Amino acid sequence: MKTHRILTIFGCKSRPFTHTPMLRYFLIIFLFFSVLISSAQTKLGLKFSPTLTSTRTNTSKDTLDIAGNGSSFRFSLGLVVDYAFTETYTFSTGAFFLPKRVSIRVKNTNYPNRVEEYNLQYIQIPLTLKLYTNEILPDASVFFQVGGAPEIKIFEEPAKEEYTLIRDFNIIDVNVMLGAGVEYKAGINTVLFVDFSFQRGLIHIVKESDPELAGDLSLRNTAMMLNLGIKF
Repeated sequence: MKTHRILTIFGCKSRPFTHTPMLRYFLIIFLFFSVLISSAQTKLGLKFSPTLTSTRTNTSKDTLDIAGNGSSFRFSLGLVVDYAFTETYTFSTGAFFLPKRVSIRVKNTNYPNRVEEYNLQYIQIPLTLKLYTNEILPDASVFFQVGGAPEIKIFEEPAKEEYTLIRDFNIIDVNVMLGAGVEYKAGINTVLFVDFSFQRGLIHIVKESDPELAGDLSLRNTAMMLNLGIKF
């Protein structure tokens, strides 16, 4: 498969996935952005985000102890697309490359103290609303951001080949997003912004796991981001 060969060149061993659903998702995204960007009220930009990710766990068995194993630091980047309804309300979306790490610690009779890590990569398409205040300083306004952040998985890999507790991850993840920040008009067509956002995963991300854990393992992602960007 072409995607597998490309990832192998960069030293990544990916698990194969079906191309047809993936192409359908990206075609829908392409058409959506084509319509949105054609509007004169749309601003485009770039965003760079140092990101802290962690894993929330849950189990239905008292004999099974599953917990997240710390947090990880990653970097996200991508395209910002803002469509202004009014001076105070803006629909904000984009397309961001977002790497994550899933790290879990499992204890039961078969796994005395087993820790495993998996590297995931997503394309995130946030669907949010920005609410702006009046200017707090000349050319500077505070905004609040709320909405959802669907994600499409493009890559997954265990940190070590012997890690097999999780066999496969779902292709889709969905997060609720809350954030706040400041925008500064640096010129007629240039806007600088900085904000902090919190994202909490809503759905179970594991598609297939070890039979010992099947039906008892529930994992969800959490992310905290410092977003730095520019819009034109």
